[in-house]
Amino acid sequence: MANTFWEGKRLHLPLKYTWKISRNASDEKINFLVLLHIDEKTFAGEAAPNVRYGESIEMIESQFSDFTKKWDANLLNDEIKFLEVLDHDPVCQSLRFALESAYVHARSYSDPAFFERFTGIPLFAGTLATSYTLPIMDPGHIQAFIKDHNLTRFDSLKIKTGKEESKELIKTASRYFDKAIRVDANEAWTDPDLLIREMEELKSLPLEFIEQPFPSEQKDVYKYFKKYSKVPVIADESITFSPDLKEIKELFHGVNMKLMKAGGYREGARILLKSKELGLKTMVGCMVETTLGIRSGMWISGHSDYIDLDGSFVIDNEPFKLVSENLGRLVIQTSKFFH
Repeated sequence: MANTFWEGKRLHLPLKYTWKISRNASDEKINFLVLLHIDEKTFAGEAAPNVRYGESIEMIESQFSDFTKKWDANLLNDEIKFLEVLDHDPVCQSLRFALESAYVHARSYSDPAFFERFTGIPLFAGTLATSYTLPIMDPGHIQAFIKDHNLTRFDSLKIKTGKEESKELIKTASRYFDKAIRVDANEAWTDPDLLIREMEELKSLPLEFIEQPFPSEQKDVYKYFKKYSKVPVIADESITFSPDLKEIKELFHGVNMKLMKAGGYREGARILLKSKELGLKTMVGCMVETTLGIRSGMWISGHSDYIDLDGSFVIDNEPFKLVSENLGRLVIQTSKFFH
């Protein structure tokens, strides 16, 4: 029997600039790296804790420690029992993804067909055009930010907004970026009529969609907004582990699936496939995460309508270099399942 054990460690990730969204701002992210050692090979997964759902690095470390006590090498060849272990004493979704992805990478290394059997989606290894995200900033800094980061090489620009400053941020960005603009409000709004009027004032701009403008619990607000908005609305914070996608279709035009929130490849693939079946647009997104997580997102993105896998761009001296970017296109540098 193979000699197997798990290891976990913090990833301290200084950021190139302040990452500000409607809820918070940060200059460093602390993610968690899980490593599944099998004989001489190591298979990795990444967890990016999400404070929106009460996750913390301390929670992840504690749950990871508990998980390793339940680990049995016999689980290596039995994915059903492995998932049962994750379900029996549930871990937070970002850690679940990290554990499941390391496991899938290990199984796929010796059995290349395993990934598709496990997820129902063929592993995608091509190039992908991604958007680039502007954090919330003073509108007066936008021109220099776009120039300094050469953002016109991207096909689309995502703009993080709050509430009061959103219109000015969008209008200012559009002066210096003449391609598609995506708006991400991170649940900052409460008044749908006010936002409908604001979007109407911006109707001459190439707005592709607006992402999760209201708190996820305001379902009646979403039904109303979807009916009257001229701009498609995409679910983000509403898409976590096992969402009710039939209800989501009543509230949104599409979904942003993030593996860190879906809790793994299998559930992420289910969300994408079921959403397509229901006629929803699909997007694969990310947290601030290394290219380890970004590559996972790429592998499952082959048939998605939108790609927003730019989370590693904000990291200063990203550690793994598993994905590169050229002219706004993501390129996988290595498809090896271990590192």
